[in-house]
Amino acid sequence: MFLSVGVRFEANVEALNMVETAGNYGKHRRVPYLVEEDGKLKTVYVPAVSGESLGHAYQEHLVRESLSMSLPVCDDCHRGEFYKSMNKVHLQKKVNPIPEDPKEIETAIVRACVVEDVGGFLYAEKPPVRRTSAFQVSYALPVKSVALFATSEPQLHARHAQMDASSKKGNASEQMIYYVETGTALYGFTFNLDLDAIGVSAITSEPILDEGEIKKRREAALKALFRMLSSGQFGAKLSRFFPVGGITEVAVAVTEHPFVVTSPIYDDYVEKTQKRLKILERFKEGYRFIVATGEKVPEEALGEAIDYLHERGAF
Repeated sequence: MFLSVGVRFEANVEALNMVETAGNYGKHRRVPYLVEEDGKLKTVYVPAVSGESLGHAYQEHLVRESLSMSLPVCDDCHRGEFYKSMNKVHLQKKVNPIPEDPKEIETAIVRACVVEDVGGFLYAEKPPVRRTSAFQVSYALPVKSVALFATSEPQLHARHAQMDASSKKGNASEQMIYYVETGTALYGFTFNLDLDAIGVSAITSEPILDEGEIKKRREAALKALFRMLSSGQFGAKLSRFFPVGGITEVAVAVTEHPFVVTSPIYDDYVEKTQKRLKILERFKEGYRFIVATGEKVPEEALGEAIDYLHERGAF
């Protein structure tokens, strides 16, 4: 089974993805973006949130959900440091001695850590072993129709120190004026999850784990996605720049084989997705498509999708 989710969310005065600091100035991530104006295409620079940022947040939620279900998570992932099994130093923490057969290496890693099972890894030693991530996530980009209204603007902040009674001066190192570039936009992004890849070898295409363990890991992967969307816990600087707004629309497609919803950056993405799904009926492939708007967007859309997956025996 394959799950594809299109998400639209409004974020006012956010600093979800910062890219660099120059002196006392922190810059928001911006990307070149094609928009149409007066019948002509032009490139503008708009605020964005990278797929790396969203993917990191998802894996942090996956750690929490896995631990709550008594599923294995390696020490690095437990700390939110997703090095994965990139070399012998990190692999030896899970497997020692290290096998020489690539299939045995993959099996040992997958059994030792849910995050590396779902999120993939690249063991860059001899023999090299690669496991492709079972989830995919796009950049969060402004919706096309309102992209010209998306903006990033620096905000001035100051930190003041108490005055020294003897010198009448504050400690210069304790006082600071700094700028944080904030973004405001109606964003859209896509998240895909290949449930059939969880607990299955990327080398042999055979199950590595027993059916019960695979179903528990699928459930943890779905819970992590739900938690990320319903809580809004993704991106940087949430402690002082938590975005004002929230999710406005979610579209979820559940299919037997890989299918990706049309990107929610387009206003007609729901209609386009529905037309594409109709073709699956000709191949007698079952699917479920759910669209939800309003206050209970993640709960309604993902809840119905999870019920459908449960009926189909996915977990």
